[in-house]
Amino acid sequence: MGELSDKVKKAQMGNEKYMLQILEKFNPLIKKYNRQLNYDGAESDLIIALIEIIKYIPVFKNINLQKDNCIVGYISISIKNKYIKLSKKYMDIVNNETSLDLNILSTSEEDQRLIDNRIYVLDLLDKLPNYQKRIINNIYIQNVSETDLAKELNISRQSVNRAKNRALNNLKKIAAKQMNNIS
Repeated sequence: MGELSDKVKKAQMGNEKYMLQILEKFNPLIKKYNRQLNYDGAESDLIIALIEIIKYIPVFKNINLQKDNCIVGYISISIKNKYIKLSKKYMDIVNNETSLDLNILSTSEEDQRLIDNRIYVLDLLDKLPNYQKRIINNIYIQNVSETDLAKELNISRQSVNRAKNRALNNLKKIAAKQMNNIS
């Protein structure tokens, strides 16, 4: 029976001192795969994987895992497999990310005006109470009829209309106030 086998058994029984010693022993392997993965958090992912591997090495059931060289091989292969899995996961994330299309940034003057108007309207809407914002959003942005909105909110169509009119009046006041502040 080897020294590493004893440490693994003690680590599996909850002895943190031996768990740390094993982690230290395999730190160069972790560093190697961390460099190859080259993403933030890769080292942490690999350390967590190593801790899980240590916890579940069947040293009590498999007689071959009583030898240090077998345990080293088992851990090395397990870490390599985890590296492959993390590498594939990271590559999937990178491949699925949307690249920046610089043509989007070169908009025409008309497009820029529309964008500015939309930002201005959304800013105005944010200053309304939530109920009024919801009414305006549903009627003018989502194109929901007042009747359908009344059914959804379980109120009368007249109540929706009154709330809409109050919201429009509030928007006019807010817009006028902002225009006065600019002048």
